[in-house]
Amino acid sequence: MRWELFNRVRIKVVGVRELDPQRDAAKYAEQLLSLHPRLFTRLEGGAESVAARMAARTIAVDHLSEVCALPEAIEALERSLSVATKSPGERLVRVAALAYLVCERDLIRDDLPAGYGLIDDCIALRGARLATPSVAEPDHLHEDLLEIRYLSVAVPDEVLAATEDALVHAADLALRASALPNHVVEAAIRELVSNPPREFSAIRTVLPESGSMAPRPATRSEPRELATLAPQGGEPGSSQPLPSPLTLAPGELVELDKDAMLFAFPDGTKLRRTHDGALSFE
Repeated sequence: MRWELFNRVRIKVVGVRELDPQRDAAKYAEQLLSLHPRLFTRLEGGAESVAARMAARTIAVDHLSEVCALPEAIEALERSLSVATKSPGERLVRVAALAYLVCERDLIRDDLPAGYGLIDDCIALRGARLATPSVAEPDHLHEDLLEIRYLSVAVPDEVLAATEDALVHAADLALRASALPNHVVEAAIRELVSNPPREFSAIRTVLPESGSMAPRPATRSEPRELATLAPQGGEPGSSQPLPSPLTLAPGELVELDKDAMLFAFPDGTKLRRTHDGALSFE
């Protein structure tokens, strides 16, 4: 088997290692203010205000820290591929996430300044881990949901829906793989490793349709129902469903106190960043 996928991943990692959160934060913040003035509309003076510029820099440092952690995240994901308890479907989802990283035409151009074009790659890796939880690995569920939502505030509005769809696709891919014979799934893995697609859309068709095949019974290692993983909210006893944890929608910065921020989203979710950088849903 040719290991073209992993060769391309190594090349991409070299570029990521050249980034520095403190040094490159100003350029990232410029991109954020330019592409997302709406994020700062609730601040007095909007995106042109000093407060918006300070907030944008804080967000930039946080996001670039996530981008700069990609090499370690990739290494951990690659190690997980050899874990004996991983099903073929789970390995396929994680290999597909690596394939997304090296797509020449993914959802956000990689060549945007200061690593801005890599935020969708960070979301893809966290989405793959979210879709393939394992009792043999630390539970990153809450962390992944928080970071995906925080990163999403910088995703261009025109690709937010597609980014959300990609997250849903990762979970769906694991479920579809569970309905197919292992040799079919393994063949899909080999194809991605040997011939990683240049277009993101090609990853979506890596598996044949399962047709009328009945899925085998779920096991503990298979994907959890993501609809049950939503941030807490809503009134007790209310029939109103909680928002999906995979819902991505344009957010607004509604509170700012130096480095502490509160973001609000149309689905009612609120995301708080504390002074020390900790994230939580409200």
